Amino acid sequence: MRLPLPGLEGKTAIVTGHTRGIGRAVHDLLVESGCSVHGLDLPEHDLRSLDRIADWVDAIAAKTGRIDVLVNNAGITNIGGILETPLAELDDVLTVNFKAPFMLIRAVLPYMLRQRSGSVVNNASDQALVGKRHSAVYGASKAALAQLTKSAALDWGPHGIRFNCVAPGSTDTAMLRRVLGELHDRYPDAYPRDSETFYKDSIPLRRFASPDEIAHVIAFLASDASSFITGAVLPVDGGFTAQ
Repeated sequence: MRLPLPGLEGKTAIVTGHTRGIGRAVHDLLVESGCSVHGLDLPEHDLRSLDRIADWVDAIAAKTGRIDVLVNNAGITNIGGILETPLAELDDVLTVNFKAPFMLIRAVLPYMLRQRSGSVVNNASDQALVGKRHSAVYGASKAALAQLTKSAALDWGPHGIRFNCVAPGSTDTAMLRRVLGELHDRYPDAYPRDSETFYKDSIPLRRFASPDEIAHVIAFLASDASSFITGAVLPVDGGFTAQ
């Protein structure tokens, strides 16, 4: 069950990848908490079009007069080792998972600077903190996003702008189901057919997160309830990275 969070009413938020999975849960929770939420997602908004991102943000700001929250949620996965990953695929993952969030931050900062307030929440992965097999490129893209969060928090904290990062573990979404199936198909000796049980057994809480559980942490970091938190990379992983 989603519970609205305080300190969000009347604020303007941008959420990428808002039509499914964690992004949908974040979108709905922010709306229920009183935010005016503007989503950027396929097919209308392809984040690979880096040169269009500033125009999209400016159009939202022109309607609302301000931007208070940015949630960089959209991302794509990559399965395979270094020798299996073409350069074009590497660039695609870095574009969506790192370059697009960077460009969105560049686009919202002028508005947040004028307001002397704002909250940016980046959705990374537990793979920003630990390595996983057959996932070097994806993990590297998420680690880059986590490090961007920390440095940006130092740069813009004096201006009243907060940057935080969520590092979710395995979350029950369509994307996770695709990943589990692909891991089994490509590496059947390492990943059994019942990959769901295999994965859950590696998590201390012995289950996947729900999208709502991740959304509540993102909304908390976006809200005034976390007003003295910045530069954090917060695992929401059922204890996986504590091992």
